[in-house]
Amino acid sequence: MFALLVVVPMLVAAILALPLKDHFEIVRYLSLFASIVSLIMAFALGMEGAHMESISWFSISNYSFHIVAYTYPLNMLLLYLIAVITPLIITYSIGFMDTPSEQARYYFELLMFASAMMLFALAGNFLTMFIGWEMLGITSYLLIGFWYRKRAPAHAARKAITTVFIGDILMLTAMIMLWVAYGTFSFAYIMQANAGAYAYIALVLVLAAAYTKSAQFPFHEWLPDAMEGPTPVSAFLHSSTMVKAGVFLVAILLPLYMRFGMGWIIIMLGIITSIIAISNALAETHIKRILAYSTVEDMGLMFVALGFGSLIGAMLLFVVQAFYKALLFMNAGTIMKANNEEENIYRSYSPKSYKPLFITMLIGVLSLAGIFPVSGFFGRMGVEIAASSIYVYVVLLLIDFASSVYIFRWLYVPMRKPKSTYEESEIMMNFGRTPKSMLVSQYILGAIVLVAGTLYFYMPKFLSGYIGSQMRIAIADSLIESTVVVLGIFVAYVLFSKHRAERGIEATHTTLYKIAYNSLATNKFYQYFADIFIYISKAFETFDYALLGFVKTGGRGIVLFGNFVRKAETGQINIYAIAFVLGFLLLIFMVILK
Repeated sequence: MFALLVVVPMLVAAILALPLKDHFEIVRYLSLFASIVSLIMAFALGMEGAHMESISWFSISNYSFHIVAYTYPLNMLLLYLIAVITPLIITYSIGFMDTPSEQARYYFELLMFASAMMLFALAGNFLTMFIGWEMLGITSYLLIGFWYRKRAPAHAARKAITTVFIGDILMLTAMIMLWVAYGTFSFAYIMQANAGAYAYIALVLVLAAAYTKSAQFPFHEWLPDAMEGPTPVSAFLHSSTMVKAGVFLVAILLPLYMRFGMGWIIIMLGIITSIIAISNALAETHIKRILAYSTVEDMGLMFVALGFGSLIGAMLLFVVQAFYKALLFMNAGTIMKANNEEENIYRSYSPKSYKPLFITMLIGVLSLAGIFPVSGFFGRMGVEIAASSIYVYVVLLLIDFASSVYIFRWLYVPMRKPKSTYEESEIMMNFGRTPKSMLVSQYILGAIVLVAGTLYFYMPKFLSGYIGSQMRIAIADSLIESTVVVLGIFVAYVLFSKHRAERGIEATHTTLYKIAYNSLATNKFYQYFADIFIYISKAFETFDYALLGFVKTGGRGIVLFGNFVRKAETGQINIYAIAFVLGFLLLIFMVILK
């Protein structure tokens, strides 16, 4: 099965990483080499054209379960994305992960994570998809909680796996229902089969499961907490791996969702998620959590485009977001290292004097805000053009405005001047010591972000034949979107420019801040929700103990009665005669009463 051979180099490197744990330099470059080989194989696979491959896995009765791989354009789009991002993440990791004892475990988990996502990308049926789906959950748990000796990463990993586990149960339930309805797990067959109640309920469950993976309301809070993992993991997680799984699955099944008229549900939940994410990003002070909330927003916008049936709009943002988000997280990791692992933007300083690095940071910020001509502009335009409702279109413009405000706040605040010349020189020296491998990844990603917007013109042809594969050129929409974003940048400058940045800490105590930072309320809701199940389980426990007590009491009563009857067996005939007479009289009395 040639398609799945793409994951083999990274699987082999992952397995070899463990016995080579004492040779961390070999592990690093072996991992990088394996990822490059997988990249070459992915593009070679794409040159063979679209086809399906299937192998029998196991049989039950007369039915065989198959591992199915698709190399159709949509599958290859995700595969290319993972294949390109993975070597860049590993290159960045070579400079970032500097503790020798952590190397083998880190690269083992990272390569298994990438392999799981590649398998998921190629999946041609629910069975193959579910294997990749589960591997993603397990490996993400290990990577988020990588520094497991610390309390926060361990809690974040547990929160992530708990949320994702809810999706796993929903997905498995949906698969069983589809099997009962259609007798197959094949995507192609299910999308062509007659619609029914089973299919509708199963699609709702699949959508909810996709929301757990892609951090959509009400399952969105695990993703900001996942920032406790290493920065390269954050860059990988938010750009091309697990958070994209839910969006990709809904994109695969988009014809079904459109047929069942579920588009508006997807649109409304996408908008709600984006608004919640933006409000938290505007109030957050953690340098990586701000970016995490922006990822939640981006996923919400992708779902909005899918809700309108625009596969092109969703996939365009899907691709360009991967590059600029990976770049921004790498920028954040570099800033944290130079600032002695400081995570608060009001206590960190940016590399504004270290021009090569600052330029890549500016490219990422401009792309997320949606400034022409960087790729993020085309990604956001794809979503806005997809909106066939004027009300949704206006909301999307407001979202663009708020996005430009919070990401330029992220840029402006660390740009303020350090309090002392000594502190400034120390920070600049730290930026100058940034490992070359970390810089190389950022430079490459910066270049990709600049040119990835050209996909706006090639994506419709690449995905031709899929639902919603048309894209129009909208000059008026472009001008409106650009005006709104520029206004947001100006507002951010007025509120968060260098000489106003120091006031930001005071703002965290205001009522407006508490309203915007609703993350705390969401986590409280999670706690109450969990408490309800705890109380229900305690009620069952109480009932169980009561039932056990009743059974024990009844048993003891029967034993006592048996002992009493046993004592009555004395062998004296006169006592037996009296008992016989009394029993006979009781029977006569009961007959008379009847």
